[in-house]
Amino acid sequence: MNTRDNIDPESNPDGIARVLRSRADAFRYDPEMEKAAEMAANGEQLNPSLRMSLGYYSDAKKAAAAAGREVSAPASDDHLSAAYESLNKGA
Repeated sequence: MNTRDNIDPESNPDGIARVLRSRADAFRYDPEMEKAAEMAANGEQLNPSLRMSLGYYSDAKKAAAAAGREVSAPASDDHLSAAYESLNKGA
């Protein structure tokens, strides 16, 4: 599977680039979708609505990764405060 999945291969290259850029722009990390992806990878049955949402999420995530964007979980407040605290200790 690649970033061009679910795109009409007969589309012109500019159209494909526009779709991929739009998918990359739409990507937002979602812990619930990440959990659903993990469940699907483990062979668990997902309801049709969740499976469809996961497909859109996965396409957007692949496009964002291909565009060089961050697709991992954002830093939590706890991690940020710990980083600031360690910086202050070193200053």
